[in-house]
Amino acid sequence: MKRYMNKWVLLGLKVIIALACLWTFAAPILSEAMAGLYSSQAAMRWPYLIIMGILFLVCVEIAFAAVWRLLSLSGSGTVFTAKAMPCVNWVLGCAAIATALTVLVSLCFLISGWHDATMPAMDYYTIALVLGVAVLAEIGFMLLMVVMKGLLRAATDQSSELEQVI
Repeated sequence: MKRYMNKWVLLGLKVIIALACLWTFAAPILSEAMAGLYSSQAAMRWPYLIIMGILFLVCVEIAFAAVWRLLSLSGSGTVFTAKAMPCVNWVLGCAAIATALTVLVSLCFLISGWHDATMPAMDYYTIALVLGVAVLAEIGFMLLMVVMKGLLRAATDQSSELEQVI
């Protein structure tokens, strides 16, 4: 089979994925920092930690495992087979769950910080804006993955048709 990717590019991407998984240790630190900065958000430390620190990052790591599998398929030249479709479905499912979790955290923050006297208005609106942009970016990523899934399906169909002809 034809290799579609340079082995050094695949290795580099795998190293980046492995390093990105180390960010799981940052979530408790960020959650504690948010609770320390704004006393009214101290009660939200554990929901933020559980939702974004654990559940969100589990989704990201599962998606990384699926991308790792896709990279391996690409390295072996079998990316345009039916084996790749479940990996794309896992990435899409994880993205949908992660988006729902980000929306949940956004709503929790918007409600808990609305009339917070200890939080300056600029901080509130900045954090709300960042969360809103994150939700939009996640929705954009999901739409991109739907398009990529369609392209993969078309390429897989064409590849299997060519194999039958040859």
